[in-house]
Amino acid sequence: MKKVFLFLACASLMAMGAVAQKNVVKEVAKLAGSNKVEDLTKALDLVQPALTNPETMNNAETWLLAGKAAFGIYDQLSVLKNAGQEVDNDMLNSSLMNGFTFLEKALPLDSVKETEKNGALKLDKNGMPKIKTKFSPEIVELLTGHIDEVLNLGNAALGESRWDDAANAYTFFTNLLDAPFTKAKGIALADDAMSEVRFYQGYAQYQTQKFDEAYTNFTKAMALGYTENQVGDFKTSSMANIVQKFIDAKDYNSAYGFIDNALIAEPNSATLYDMKGFVAELEKGIEEALPFYKKATTLDANYADAFFNTGRALYLQASKIIEDNPDKTTAQFIPMLQPIYEEALQYFTKAQALDPENTKIPGLIDDINYKFEQMGIKK
Repeated sequence: MKKVFLFLACASLMAMGAVAQKNVVKEVAKLAGSNKVEDLTKALDLVQPALTNPETMNNAETWLLAGKAAFGIYDQLSVLKNAGQEVDNDMLNSSLMNGFTFLEKALPLDSVKETEKNGALKLDKNGMPKIKTKFSPEIVELLTGHIDEVLNLGNAALGESRWDDAANAYTFFTNLLDAPFTKAKGIALADDAMSEVRFYQGYAQYQTQKFDEAYTNFTKAMALGYTENQVGDFKTSSMANIVQKFIDAKDYNSAYGFIDNALIAEPNSATLYDMKGFVAELEKGIEEALPFYKKATTLDANYADAFFNTGRALYLQASKIIEDNPDKTTAQFIPMLQPIYEEALQYFTKAQALDPENTKIPGLIDDINYKFEQMGIKK
């Protein structure tokens, strides 16, 4: 009997907690409509438990009110700042960012499938579930109404090297511009301006070592025609860091997967074939890597690394032949090694012309010429 009583008591407390949270949401709704920072701050504080309470955390209204309060704080502080008064800039910026975070959470929660009295889904004429919304128009107005502000915040954070803030702000901005409801309102940015935003978004992400995201945005920037600020080098470096992460974990399949997926979009990328050769060399050896290195040289006649890697692979191929055949004479080695070394010299010579600062090439060329002397081959 006591156990049953205890269970009922716990159930009662849970119910009371749910009711309390719903009452809090009602109170927040009143405060969120205020134009006083104090009221809005109180609203934001009060709504926090409702954002994690199971009874309210999946309600669009809960997140809408949080976003409304956060944007309200930002708006009021902006008015004061524009009037020449001192404001807490950290509070100003965080309120704007929090507003976007809350409202982006609210929007998908407002898409609710309609049901019949028996619980079955209501279907439209195409047999698809009917969706109803209640708060979406207000959410959309709040989001699109602050689109310029979040871009300005991203630019300011970038100028102050606040990389996380810049990356987050640019991400909110680009996500918002990509949203169907934004496009429906005719809000857009010219390709040249958007390409610059994508570059700086990627640049901020690169600084925080979010290389996957940086690579994506550098790629988008270039697709929109962006060529400034060594964007290609940053993209290549991002790719290299992504691949290196897989290599460090000895996850070669993922490394190949990333490269092959990138090759779908860029089938003539010498950089990607050179990277694939590097992965193959580490996993399987130089014989597997050589075709990829050579492919890279055919795709870009000015790609110094590809020519160097091809020459190096050929040089190592010859070294392995020597190592695997300790009993062979010099005369026996000549027909085996001469064509390989001659081919390697061609690639090293081209690599040296393209990259005179590569200090490894002269030593390798000298070593091949020395081996030719030892074999009695005149060059």
